[in-house]
Amino acid sequence: MENKTESLTALVSCFARAYHASNSSQPIFNDVIASYLLKEEEKQLIASNWANAIAFFDPGKSETLKTFAEKLQWVMNNQTIPQLVSRVRYAEDGLKSAIARGVSQYIILGAGYDTFAYRQKNLPEDFIIYEVDHPATQAFKINRLHEMGIEIPTNVKFVPVDFKHDSLRNELKKSSYDEQKYSYFSLLGVVMYLDKGDFFNLLSTIAEMSVNGSSFVFDYLDDMAFNDHVASKKLIQMRQITAQTGEPMVTGFDPFELDRELQDCNMLVYENLSPVNIEELYFAGREDGLHAFDHFHFAQLVVHK
Repeated sequence: MENKTESLTALVSCFARAYHASNSSQPIFNDVIASYLLKEEEKQLIASNWANAIAFFDPGKSETLKTFAEKLQWVMNNQTIPQLVSRVRYAEDGLKSAIARGVSQYIILGAGYDTFAYRQKNLPEDFIIYEVDHPATQAFKINRLHEMGIEIPTNVKFVPVDFKHDSLRNELKKSSYDEQKYSYFSLLGVVMYLDKGDFFNLLSTIAEMSVNGSSFVFDYLDDMAFNDHVASKKLIQMRQITAQTGEPMVTGFDPFELDRELQDCNMLVYENLSPVNIEELYFAGREDGLHAFDHFHFAQLVVHK
């Protein structure tokens, strides 16, 4: 990925979380820090781009919705927010359970503008958060935290890793990561852009550097997402957009074969949620039109060597 693209992706995701927290009476994920990471001109630019994108997503809605606010709300609630907020909610719900089981290290892979470290509370005294990201993206975030006057907690470690050239294991060990302690890894919004081989190698590396019982949480696309005859219109449009930005979605899994595909990575599938499961967990009974996205699944793996 290009450095500028990485930063832009982080900003857009941050904007969606901030928009949801500010505009929903019942936020699925209440990211109270996200808005403070964005400058006003960035908010205005991202909002303008998303509102204008309604003509691509639904030309009919583009005609019937007249105001800027209405167009922005429709695009955010239908095309971006549900997946972004539910996957973070899932990861952090899982983290709470993991902490209760004795996990003391949280490793956020591709951290971007993730804000858990700046919302943390009631954590064990020895709990460490490792934010892992491309060096340029991470430097951009650290600078922004300083610019916005957001204090970096003492239990936060920034780990710059260029996955094309650096060893995740080596870089984490430089930052005090303890391979003998239970760990919880998250990788959100990334797997569908990775070649399967690279993803399997990452899982194997994490298994090698973690004790049995450590966890790995991620979201993924099912293989039907790449079949235009059965894929949802929304997913086809998402694939078109990401391909145009130079980051095509390339990988999907058969949810019923996930266990088998991961059998050589020293990982077991602990939980594997379908869109129906995600809808029941986070969207049931809502009156704002938010729904789980078709083809997106959430999974939690457990290291088993």
